[in-house]
Amino acid sequence: MKSTVVDCGKLIRLKRLLNPRTNKGVIVAFDHGLMVGPIPGTSPPHERLQLFLDAGVDAILLSLGLLRRSVDLFAGRRVGIILRLDWTNLWREPSMLGFDEGRTSAPYAVEDAVRLGADAVLTYMFVGLDDPAAEAEEVRRNAEVNRACERFGMIHIIESMARGRRVDQPNRKDLVAFHTRVAGELGADLIKTDILPNEQDTAEIVSNSLIPILLAGGPKGEESGVLDLVHRLVRAGASGIIFGRNVFQSANPAAFLHAARAAVHE
Repeated sequence: MKSTVVDCGKLIRLKRLLNPRTNKGVIVAFDHGLMVGPIPGTSPPHERLQLFLDAGVDAILLSLGLLRRSVDLFAGRRVGIILRLDWTNLWREPSMLGFDEGRTSAPYAVEDAVRLGADAVLTYMFVGLDDPAAEAEEVRRNAEVNRACERFGMIHIIESMARGRRVDQPNRKDLVAFHTRVAGELGADLIKTDILPNEQDTAEIVSNSLIPILLAGGPKGEESGVLDLVHRLVRAGASGIIFGRNVFQSANPAAFLHAARAAVHE
């Protein structure tokens, strides 16, 4: 894995997020409620979090409100905590007051993550928006978060994605190469981004990246196919996965996580 951090606080936090033996991570994204409400598989949230923790995940991505109400689950456990700092209306369906091109805001700050005991913060960075000022704001906001992370020794994960009216194919190789490079240049410690269709292309993106890349799961897929995908991502050099729907909407999330952990770490 690429060496990305030298700061004492950052290094300690990074080793809580990724397995110290493999330097890879199986991470559950459980921040969906902040953006899209109680979709299937996310309720009751406390019980779902307990299930993920018992399955031995390396880290969990969640919102400030959910973290504050789940302290009893995390205290005393060796599991990484990633706090989602921002919010977007990009993902809502039209029937739920969605927009064809959403916008992002930052309701929380790095100081909140420090106070709540998080090991990392995660922020979106969308490129391809129809309004150039909106895209510039995405960069400005991420740069501001990154400077705060440097001050506090906090890991910053940028979720870079091509979205918006100008994007025809979000996981197009050249687009993913573009925005992941921008995220690395901005100072991110880790990147979360889209999966490319081709394993060789994924390997090229990962090998050329300035920093380690974690790959998002996207829409719910057929389970055996998703596990095969995890194997291919690891072969391509990814530093792990941050999966949401493919975990919490699985027929057996615990079994899926055990299989994913074997694929990533073994």
